[in-house]
Amino acid sequence: MNLKDDLLFSKSFDGQTAWYRPLIYVNRESLENLWCRGREVQEDLKDDLLLSEGLDGQTAWNIAANKGNKEILEKLWCWGREVQVNLKDDLLLSKGLDGQTAWYIAANKGNKEILEELWCWGREVQVNLKDDLLLSKDLKGETAWYIAAYKG
Repeated sequence: MNLKDDLLFSKSFDGQTAWYRPLIYVNRESLENLWCRGREVQEDLKDDLLLSEGLDGQTAWNIAANKGNKEILEKLWCWGREVQVNLKDDLLLSKGLDGQTAWYIAANKGNKEILEELWCWGREVQVNLKDDLLLSKDLKGETAWYIAAYKG
């Protein structure tokens, strides 16, 4: 059995690997274990784990934002630094197939804690806070600002 291909990276019908399950079920310990296994098999942690997408175009970053788990987002941000992703474009401003960023998702969920953390990271990586976060549009042309106002 090939640990890398048969366990870590085999995909289900929806294009997701084992990496996605701890994100969906908000299990940080399992996520950390999978990251360590990826290191052991000397995998491309950046592309094969951190930035990999399911068929819906969602990355670990988007799923963690959707689940509203600050600890997991912080862990992914640290791992992003470790493997030298472009934190601004590959994480903070990355969009799923629906055109939604983590900022949009957090606004849609009304998750103030996640919005505050994303805002701080946005300042850190010098995004245009107004255009890249507040006024960034999804595929329907809706902004996070619009969604937050609509949802109250």
